[in-house]
Amino acid sequence: MTPIAVVIATRGPAEVAARTVASVLRSTYPSFRVCVVDQCADHTSRALPDFALDERVTVVKAPARGLGAARNRGVAATDTPLVAFTDDDCQVDADWLTAIVAAFHLEARIGVVFGSVRAPDYNRTSGFIQAYKVDRPRVARSVFHQARIRGIGGCMAIRRSTYETIHGFDDQFGAGAPLHAAEDSDFFMRALIAGHWVSETSDAVVTHFGFCPWSKGVRLIKGYMFGLGAMHAKMLRLGGVAACGPIANLAWRWLAHGPAVDLNQQPPRLMRLSAFLQGVRVGWRLPIDRTTGCFAVGADR
Repeated sequence: MTPIAVVIATRGPAEVAARTVASVLRSTYPSFRVCVVDQCADHTSRALPDFALDERVTVVKAPARGLGAARNRGVAATDTPLVAFTDDDCQVDADWLTAIVAAFHLEARIGVVFGSVRAPDYNRTSGFIQAYKVDRPRVARSVFHQARIRGIGGCMAIRRSTYETIHGFDDQFGAGAPLHAAEDSDFFMRALIAGHWVSETSDAVVTHFGFCPWSKGVRLIKGYMFGLGAMHAKMLRLGGVAACGPIANLAWRWLAHGPAVDLNQQPPRLMRLSAFLQGVRVGWRLPIDRTTGCFAVGADR
């Protein structure tokens, strides 16, 4: 039985993270631990009294440096060969971990696994909940096949050996970080460049409760596209011609389809393109540590 850790990064409200932890603890998989990375000022650990005596749960404090940095902190605080991630406004299905471990066991070269993020019923006239549906299993074996995979970090898992090979998440990416988003996309693109496979499974499912009203939606989508732009600029610099394929596929989706992530409507293409190009400009200029594949800026990792 392969042990697995679940890392949940949170910046509050703490009670929401507690519900996420409770859902993970209901998992049917027999060998797992939970690490909550608390970037809150009010100490998430105070909201987890019911779990204080559960040896499976650990809460670690971390500076509020963004989601990529929080996930690095969570991986560092665990020692299992597999690590899964979900967001603090999600709840996981009881067989979520079982499905993730099964996906890794299909092929030793699989270094990253994504699953489905579904939204509950909600009022679609006033905003959106980001969701992503995996309709069938897929595998990307190289950057050339990246278009087959469009997973999101709310339902993501990694092999620790892959994490160590590519030196973890780039902590300039992710919610709360300078580049706003795309810590998940940056990780799996660097994994593909390094020769690891990335897969999606329709069996691993989480439910996302993070409702975003239209009044805040534009800012969220701009941040998402900005991060993607910076990520693709970096991949061009790291992967060369091979990284042109994912950009071409992204351009085709813009022209002929909506976003891969369900946003309840198709945001204006011009707005998305503008934010993406701003991210490209920044990502093209930032220095890269060629040893790690991460941007060589910011505080210590």
